[in-house]
Amino acid sequence: MTQQQYNIAFIILSVLVFILSMGVGFFYIKLKQETKKRIAEHDKMEAREKERQAFVRDSLITIARAFVQKQCEASEACIRLRMLIDRVDFVENEEYPIIFSMYEEIKHFPTHQARKELSKQERFSQDKERFAIEDKHMDNLTIECNKLITNLMVN
Repeated sequence: MTQQQYNIAFIILSVLVFILSMGVGFFYIKLKQETKKRIAEHDKMEAREKERQAFVRDSLITIARAFVQKQCEASEACIRLRMLIDRVDFVENEEYPIIFSMYEEIKHFPTHQARKELSKQERFSQDKERFAIEDKHMDNLTIECNKLITNLMVN
């Protein structure tokens, strides 16, 4: 191989290395942009989740306070609390057994339009049954709601 052939091979290899390094640089820049984008999306999702959890926390406190202050019926509070507790991981179900057991006893009662479609006698009969369930759990439900309020205010 002559000197001229070495020079040509060196130039070709240099151009190839340059082209490959440009390609690697381009992909590195793209990767960096994609990483920044994903981090921003992740941060946005975390912020939304924190907002959702704060909203649920505030809702739990509001509903529990409304029940303790006798501003809503026990069955309504129980249903709403149970649904909200199931949506978060910062409240342990085992800490509030009365809410969950009472919910199991009242969940079969129709609500909204289905309740309106019942006859007056059927509604009266169901209300009587529901009030008996509420009376049975009233004291313990009040204790659990106060406990829930305290735990959520502390954490």
